[in-house]
Amino acid sequence: MSTPAEEVPVIEYEPATYYSVTVTCRTPGCIHEDNVYPIAMIYSNNGNPDYVRVQDSACRQYMVILTATKLDPQPPEE
Repeated sequence: MSTPAEEVPVIEYEPATYYSVTVTCRTPGCIHEDNVYPIAMIYSNNGNPDYVRVQDSACRQYMVILTATKLDPQPPEE
């Protein structure tokens, strides 16, 4: 019996903005599969979700971003 694929949340990002996120790996057999990890800071680039990615350190596949919270205040520009 097969199970329906879990939906990937659709997150809208503001361009040139930093976020804290939670991620999970959904790659079968990966040691990180189904665990949820916090990431303190990622950058939204141009705001396109296709460019906001986190790669799993074990299986090298892209992880699913579950939640994103805009950092307030934003880090200072360098």
